[in-house]
Order: sequence, then C-alpha cells, then structure tokens
Amino acid sequence: MKRKVRDKIFQFFIVLLSTMNFTSCKVESKRCGFTLQNFKVVNSQLDSLIRGIKDSTHILKQKESVIVLVLSVYDSKPEFCFTSTEKEEVSEMYIYKSNRRIVGYIDNGKDRPIIVLSTTSNKYEFESTFYEFLIPTNEKKYFEYIYFPENQYSIMKDGKGYPPSFFDPYFYYYRYQDNKIIPVIYGN
Repeated sequence: MKRKVRDKIFQFFIVLLSTMNFTSCKVESKRCGFTLQNFKVVNSQLDSLIRGIKDSTHILKQKESVIVLVLSVYDSKPEFCFTSTEKEEVSEMYIYKSNRRIVGYIDNGKDRPIIVLSTTSNKYEFESTFYEFLIPTNEKKYFEYIYFPENQYSIMKDGKGYPPSFFDPYFYYYRYQDNKIIPVIYGN
C-alpha cells in the first residue's frame, strides 16, 4: 500500500518537473519586452513642441507608428531629435544599431506614448542636462516591441557579415539655446 502511494507521488513529481522544464524553455525562446518608466515634461517649450510633433501628419504616417525622441548634447547644448518609425524597428534600428540608451516614455494620456532614448551614456550627465526638461515619475508601462534582439549582427550563409542596411528616416532636430528651444538644420 505504501509503495503504491510512494509511486504515485513520484510520478506526480516527475510530471510536474517535466511541465516546469518545458514551460521554462518556451519562455526563454520568446522575445520579452521592457517595462519603461514614465517621464513628465516640465518645460513648457518642450511640452508645446511635443504637442506640435504629435499633430504632425508627416511624423505619424500610420496607426502602428511610434514617435521616438532622442535626447543628446551637441556643443554643450541639449538637443531634441524627433522621428517616427514602425514598432518593429524601434529596438533594432533606433536602440541597438544606433547604440542609444533607453530612458523611458512620455505619455500625455490620450495619444500614443513617445519612446525616449538618449545618446548620453552616463546617467548622471543625463540627469544634470535633461532634468530641467523632463523628470521621472513612479508610473511604468510594458512595451512588448522593445526587446533585446536575438542576433544583433547578421551573418550570410557564407559566413560573412551583411553590409550595413539602408536606413533613412526623417528627423526633426531642436536645440536648447539662450533659454529657447530652436529648430536646427543640419547639412546644406
């Protein structure tokens, strides 16, 4: 009698362990998103600029487009670069291939959130430069389309790497100078 009970308990644990092992393998092969922290815009000029960008017909071409704000410093002055892209391209094109840091997102409650990235890799430098424009909040949101890619570097069948892909998005650049956010034109 004891042997039958012991055998059933043993079988139960074998089935349980097999199920747990199978489930954990599935989770590892899935693309997992990131939970990002919300940032509140505290600068009225930047807030006005963001509202204008969100109303732009060029930057929001389709319903699946995502607005991306890249914060950087050029010539010791804060810069704000806006663009839009498809959700599938945010991680690979804008974060990993461009070597940008994920900062968080800006959400105004009614529209799509803006993904905030930075070219400033030092957290303290970022905070001292950009906290007069936006500050973190305790709110968080999960973004399934922001993930760590399985293969950051593509390899052809013959073992050679692919040449760089053509990537030509449209950018809107703005710089904070003399207590004003002004448009910047690069090139020409």
